[in-house]
Amino acid sequence: MRFALIATTAAAVVAVPLAVAATGPQMKSDDFLTAVRCTAYDIASGAPAAEARYELNLEGQRQPAETLAAAEAEASAIARQAVNSQTAHDQAMLRSQRAAACLAAEPDTAGVA
Repeated sequence: MRFALIATTAAAVVAVPLAVAATGPQMKSDDFLTAVRCTAYDIASGAPAAEARYELNLEGQRQPAETLAAAEAEASAIARQAVNSQTAHDQAMLRSQRAAACLAAEPDTAGVA
């Protein structure tokens, strides 16, 4: 009986933090929006982004509703911009915006050897 109580307590100590981590957001809202922006530009440029899109969809389920709405609005705006880019200047602007968005999405590696 005492063993069962100790085993149950130990399982709860381990399981509760894991359950909280699994249900809560894994990314900060700003980081999530940056990643969505980069992935939207990748999709608009025709780059394969299925895995990133899948991961962002999973993370989006953990984000607050306001953050998810902002991400969807940004992704839609980027898609519209890509569809409406007709000239070479428009395409160059789209590439430039993609580079800036994806550079911001890179993890900070300063000081990492």
